[in-house]
Amino acid sequence: MLTVEELKQGLRPLLAGEESPQAGTCAAEAWLDALALRLEDGRLVVGFPHSYFARWFSMYKQAGFESALARCFPEVPDVYYEDGMAPGSSLSATAVLEAGPEVGEERATGTFTESDAAAAPDQPDETDPFDRFIVNAKNAFPLATARKIAGEGAPGGAAVVVFCGRSGTGKTSLLRALAHGLGRRLGAGRVHLSGAAQFCAPGGGAARGAGFWKGCDAVLLDDVQELAVDAGAQRGLAAWMDARPAAPETSLMIFAHAGPAADLAHLAERLRTRLESGLVLELLEPDLDVRLRYLQRAVRERELTLTREQLLYLAQRCAQFSLLQGLLRKVEAFAALNGRPPLQADLENIVRTGGSVRPAGCREILGSVARGFNLRTEDILGARRRPDLVLARQVAMYLCRRKLGLSYPELGRAFGGRDHSTVIHAVKKIHKLLETDKVVHNLVTELENSVS
Repeated sequence: MLTVEELKQGLRPLLAGEESPQAGTCAAEAWLDALALRLEDGRLVVGFPHSYFARWFSMYKQAGFESALARCFPEVPDVYYEDGMAPGSSLSATAVLEAGPEVGEERATGTFTESDAAAAPDQPDETDPFDRFIVNAKNAFPLATARKIAGEGAPGGAAVVVFCGRSGTGKTSLLRALAHGLGRRLGAGRVHLSGAAQFCAPGGGAARGAGFWKGCDAVLLDDVQELAVDAGAQRGLAAWMDARPAAPETSLMIFAHAGPAADLAHLAERLRTRLESGLVLELLEPDLDVRLRYLQRAVRERELTLTREQLLYLAQRCAQFSLLQGLLRKVEAFAALNGRPPLQADLENIVRTGGSVRPAGCREILGSVARGFNLRTEDILGARRRPDLVLARQVAMYLCRRKLGLSYPELGRAFGGRDHSTVIHAVKKIHKLLETDKVVHNLVTELENSVS
């Protein structure tokens, strides 16, 4: 019986000689590998990374593909094209591209690409409070810093540390893990953990001024952003910070702020400057591969029976760990009430009532960049080298890499079958421009926020 790999190997020699100049300089092997092919009921089913790729294929490649197929494999009677994925069906190329790099069939063994974010535990582990955090590249530094603070002290002797990040990125759980670790090192009674508003309320810790430090070596305050509407509380907290002992090892202050680091500007200048004089770290939102790993661990611990496709469905529709926790509780309740795991239709009903928000995928990012540059998406995927097209293409690659955690080969396939070295060059170039070109920095930041 003919296999998909045999089919691809047979088509490559024929397709290599039929590259059209309008379609770009991509090798036949690159764009052919971007197609998700499967043999089903005597026909060949062709899936695409996204609808824009499908459109590009239909314009430049479809005729040559079908001609080569008829010459090489006349026993394949029919070709069916799809650019989406029906609920409950097997993973298509569209699902792989929009989901992230580790959910394709070739990754089904559980090998994950390094990406972003940290998933926080509900309760710190008794041996190491940070062991249960799922860490990948983007949030590795904040988590490593927290671990060092708990075990040895803040890097560089910093007395003030601020963890910023949007809701659901794990800041509160990180503070709890820090309090747990610091309590073991300094003594549980020497560590104070509370909300910032509670600490600054009349009779709270801030009201005690320097006297508070007599019985405490470390203070951890959550939700500092809540003080933005209370000028008096901000003045009180700033005064309390000024009254702390000079030695940082006996006056460690750790804060969590819901929102990006730039939002510290909403605080009064006196408090803001004291926070920004310390070590400010940002926890970024988890990409899909990290959310999927989080779900896989959570369902094992809750002894829930969900397929990989169902876990992917949930992970695609929630960008925050807190929302995922809420959905899992509903799934657990459903299974307990009905005595069976939920079907795909049941999951869809749970998601519809769960307030979940589907994160941006490759399709949304391409569309957002095209609008931002006043271009067509087809132009970004094409081969023209006009300066504005090249910059838009590189920005789109950079954002897809940053937001979705896609590997360089996968990004190359998603952008019309380009070589992975082209993507590496694009990502490095935009990263450099962000540091040297203020206009590009503002544009990329605006586009990134528009697809959050």
